[in-house]
Amino acid sequence: MKEANSLRAIVSDPKLKVSYKATPASLNSFLNNLPDAVIITDPEFIIKAFNHAAETFFGLPASHFIGTVLEEHINFRFRYTSKEEAMRVLFETGIWNGHIVVNREEGEEFIFHANVSLLYDERAKVSSIVFVNHNITEEEQQGRKLQSVRNKYEIVVESLSDGVMLIDDAGIVVASNSKARIILGMEDCDIKGASLANANWKAIKADGSPFPIDEYPAIVSLRTGEELNDVILGLNKPGGEMVWLSINSRPIFKDGTSVPDAVVASFKDITKEKTTKEQLFESELLFRSFMANSPTLGWIYDERGYLVYGNPLFIERVGLRNNSLGKHLHEISSPETAAMVLERNRTVLEKGETVITEDELVLKDGTKKYFLANWFLIPGKPYRLIGGQAIDITEKKMAQEYIEKMHERFTYVVNASSDAIWDLDLRTNEIYRSDAFSKISGYSKEEIEPTLEWWFNKIHPEDKQRVHDKVEADLANHSTTWEDEYRFEHADGSYRYIHDKGFAIYDNGVAVRQVGSMQDITERKKLEQQLMQEHVQKQKLINQATINAQEEERNRISAELHDNVNQLLISSRLHIGVAKNNPANQDELLNKATEYLLMAVEEIRALSKKMNSHIVSSVGLFESVSDIGFNMKKLNGIDTITEIDKDLIAKLSTEQQLMVFRIVQEQTNNIIKHSGATEATISLQQKEGNANLVITDNGKGFDKREQKKKGLGFVNMFNRIDAYNGKMEVISAPGKGCRIELNFPCE
Repeated sequence: MKEANSLRAIVSDPKLKVSYKATPASLNSFLNNLPDAVIITDPEFIIKAFNHAAETFFGLPASHFIGTVLEEHINFRFRYTSKEEAMRVLFETGIWNGHIVVNREEGEEFIFHANVSLLYDERAKVSSIVFVNHNITEEEQQGRKLQSVRNKYEIVVESLSDGVMLIDDAGIVVASNSKARIILGMEDCDIKGASLANANWKAIKADGSPFPIDEYPAIVSLRTGEELNDVILGLNKPGGEMVWLSINSRPIFKDGTSVPDAVVASFKDITKEKTTKEQLFESELLFRSFMANSPTLGWIYDERGYLVYGNPLFIERVGLRNNSLGKHLHEISSPETAAMVLERNRTVLEKGETVITEDELVLKDGTKKYFLANWFLIPGKPYRLIGGQAIDITEKKMAQEYIEKMHERFTYVVNASSDAIWDLDLRTNEIYRSDAFSKISGYSKEEIEPTLEWWFNKIHPEDKQRVHDKVEADLANHSTTWEDEYRFEHADGSYRYIHDKGFAIYDNGVAVRQVGSMQDITERKKLEQQLMQEHVQKQKLINQATINAQEEERNRISAELHDNVNQLLISSRLHIGVAKNNPANQDELLNKATEYLLMAVEEIRALSKKMNSHIVSSVGLFESVSDIGFNMKKLNGIDTITEIDKDLIAKLSTEQQLMVFRIVQEQTNNIIKHSGATEATISLQQKEGNANLVITDNGKGFDKREQKKKGLGFVNMFNRIDAYNGKMEVISAPGKGCRIELNFPCE
């Protein structure tokens, strides 16, 4: 017979070994010896057991918790999943593993790796639920710190100006930075895993002789455990180009060992420096010439503080004389300057490497100059030399100060902006709004609730669902930006148009925060609606003007055909008919009929020219307008002068030339039919960079107000010139003739 208190356990945690049958006493003893916090509840999550580790974590005895509901007495939440999903997995499989976040009463937050298992009685029913909780808070913190250190290390290594390679104890390259790959002209896949013993490196010494593999700095450091510095080595890059390197090698030892485990080799490309030194050694004159014309200050001191060399710019800016060479710093400069330079020289000598400084120099006229100085060691006999070069960075310094001022001004502008800045915590739905929101919404600070619901409730009912769906969709798609326009209820009860945009911040793929700004665009919306209405009205006027122009053109063509061509053809027909019955005057009558026919042909040709839109491109604007003036004088008795700038025509597009031709046609027809004029002018000239068209007549003129009331006027011409961003002015009065002037930009 089975024991009444025996338990059957399904436990995944290897640390928790529960026997198939265990008495309560032995089970409690076992649980209390576990280092992890263990909590056992019944199927209703009422706490039945609480081990010593759990008591220690919460700082309260087990009796404080036993008999209470787990979630009501312990503040925790599931990490990376929901409670519902975790419970589903637990009761389907009997096991759930994952992270939970526990908050103690003092507000501290801890992360646990939880193993939850179901315990069954002899009837295979769940009798208990076991929570084994391993505190991983410190592990996660250490992991984040380690990752931060690694990130910083990678950033530092990648930002180094020197190439760096890590080489193991077998002489195999384990890793390299991007600068190393650039210097060597090789890809990462070609460097990583390469052996230093590979003869393909083809290294040479400074004198051109082969560089033995066993003398490579890294190989020597691995063999001897010693550091090597500034080893010069020439290497053929994959493309055949020779690169000269200055190499430092540093052995790496494991704790307690004297044999290097690996070596770090750092190197820089000294090809240019080596070439320059060789050239300088070959020609002292070249050096002097170069330094004399250099835009940088150049100098050389020996290790005792005596000035060995100074280029002309250095001598001038520092206020020295040519006889200052060979003198000690204390003889040629102030005590403060001498002390500063000697200290810099001493630093270079001690470090044996370049020192870069930023210095301020007061010139003779009292103005300040700023220089970026490069101090470096130069081998010399019998004394070591310290050389230096300085670049004038005064403009850069001033620019930096200007940028800082601009940044300060920008901060003030942002603070004074009319945009309302908001910051939403998506975990709590609490929102912070800047003071500008009160100006936009009309609500006082006391009336504005720091919740998302308050904001949603103020959105216009017709916009609310759309805005809500867009916010949810963007967050579901992990979009970083969100932007929308909606109507927002103002404190006075009206609705204002708002342009709202935000930037989302995610943590492990979960949106935790949004920051954005709101802008009141009500006035802009009103203007847009007004402009739209004006545009529609203007389009209606244009359409009506087009219809009127078409009807007027048809009527004019009909009148031309009826009054001119038709009458000429009838006269020709009558003369032919009379000629048939009057043989004596037949020749005279037929000649007259022929003359009428020719006149009809000319009328039709003239009408065709007016209608043909290709006449300008085929004949030319100059000839077309001149022909109009000629016909006005010949056929209508109006003495017409044309003044046309051919150079201007060359600057006009084909469409602009056709526009000018149609306007000239339109106005000259008005002059012929309505003005009663005897004189007219047509002028097309260039004026202040624009094309200027002027058409005048000495006719009877008209009252522009009456003209407008009658629906007549120059709508068609206005529409044509407006299409090319031009302007048109009409000057006329009864008895004063008419003058129209048009200006438009040349394309």
